[in-house]
Amino acid sequence: MSLIKNIQFQQLINLTLLLIVAYFNNTLQTTPLFILILAVYALILEYLTNYFFENKIYFPFSAIVAAFGIILMVGFLKWYIPFIALTIAILQKRVLKIDNKHIFNPSNLALIVALFLFYPKALPIVGQLGFQGWFVIVFVVILATIILFRVNRIYISISFLFFYILLEYLVIGKTDPMWNFDKFINSFYSTSFIVYIFFMLTDPITTPNNIFKQIIFAFIVAFIIVLLDYFIGHHLRNLYISLFLTSVVFIPFYRSSITFKYYIVLIVSFLISALILMQKAIYFSM
Repeated sequence: MSLIKNIQFQQLINLTLLLIVAYFNNTLQTTPLFILILAVYALILEYLTNYFFENKIYFPFSAIVAAFGIILMVGFLKWYIPFIALTIAILQKRVLKIDNKHIFNPSNLALIVALFLFYPKALPIVGQLGFQGWFVIVFVVILATIILFRVNRIYISISFLFFYILLEYLVIGKTDPMWNFDKFINSFYSTSFIVYIFFMLTDPITTPNNIFKQIIFAFIVAFIIVLLDYFIGHHLRNLYISLFLTSVVFIPFYRSSITFKYYIVLIVSFLISALILMQKAIYFSM
């Protein structure tokens, strides 16, 4: 019973359902065996880092969640890319900590690492599930919403959707004659967006507990995305870069132990984001 109530276990079940849908719709980019190997690697790595860094022993569901997130959101041409990205994402949880909590969502950081180190051999992917799996998507969304209520993060998802749609319409829709609202809304029907809004954006460790601050956090993420869409163009990477930057910029507003290390991380984060944005985009979405 305690396992069923475990939040990370429920997230794992949801992502597994999405992988199953992708598999049966022939949109899964790799084999189930590769996914299993990557998940086992992530589990062992986080288990060992927990033991050596914190002397704690527990089953690391979060590592498998991060592994599944990479599969769903990163297209890779070389087998080693997700392993390297996942390794850095898991290790940062032990090294880049403020108030004894890590700064970046592991799945988001893994995606940023892949784009920074391996582009264009690593690309953000839309991962359309196809209409055959709409009932599974609805089921996943319902389960994910229940989880967000339990961890008090539903306001982030709702606020983000509101601000994102509003700002996109006011800023892009009013200035770009090629912008289409129906096409924009249809782009939400993707694995990437579902994982982003329900699992990545709402990470309890890397987001504030205060509801008002959650709303501000969501607004900043949406604002940066629309800003990038306006000046650089619509690219799926904008979603992940925005969350990456907001995660570190927002730290002083809800954590107290701000040290010199934080400012180093802040500067490096902006440099990495700038270098990714300078890359010639060859993949368009949203």
